[in-house]
Amino acid sequence: MVLIQGSRRLWLASTVVSLVIFLIVYLTVIRPDQNTANQAVKAGLQQSQQVINQAKKALGNAGAQATGAAGNASGATSKAISQGQQALSKAQKLTACVASAGTDASKLAACQSKYSG
Repeated sequence: MVLIQGSRRLWLASTVVSLVIFLIVYLTVIRPDQNTANQAVKAGLQQSQQVINQAKKALGNAGAQATGAAGNASGATSKAISQGQQALSKAQKLTACVASAGTDASKLAACQSKYSG
């Protein structure tokens, strides 16, 4: 660190140069990386929501086919469908929790511990 004693103009000039350098670094390096990371998180959340919706549709179709084929779903089939619906519900809640947590690491860890396992 350099201490400038004497001229206030020199002190002011060095402060302005430091701020300009910081702004250049922030606008060219830090901010674009942050935007890229946020876009990647949003894209991941959208993809997970699409997969959950597809799984719901497939599970609903499987349940309807099992009910139609057997007249009434057997105990094992209805249990499997119930477990699938519970897993989908859990996945939806996890996705919503992660979306609301944003980039807060402690909130993300809380979501993971709450809905995993």
